[in-house]
Amino acid sequence: MHAELLDLPIIFRDDLPDPEMVACYSDEHEAVFVRSNLHAAVERCAIAHEIVHFEHSDVGTNDLQEERADRIAARRLIRPSRLEHLSITTEDPAVFALELNVTEKIMRVYMRMIRQGRIRRYG
Repeated sequence: MHAELLDLPIIFRDDLPDPEMVACYSDEHEAVFVRSNLHAAVERCAIAHEIVHFEHSDVGTNDLQEERADRIAARRLIRPSRLEHLSITTEDPAVFALELNVTEKIMRVYMRMIRQGRIRRYG
């Protein structure tokens, strides 16, 4: 829905530049390309990550851009109130990720931001 609001096409195809890639933003095409048949959480997180690259006009790959994209995607995808509700029964980040439909990587990024004091634990 966010990509739609930005008028950013999401194109599903399997011939991405790198066989390890699940998604990429192309400045040349002004579109996000996503490998088809991904797990829903992987697809959701990859698209959110690539939208950040679009918003910031990232044209290359460098660690700072990748970290920023992960942090912003994590903040957008994880609702503190859901995390608070889940924390009543577990503190396992893998369970949080599964229940919140995000990847464990994005969950770890979010938890690291909590530890660093960049965001409050639950809201």
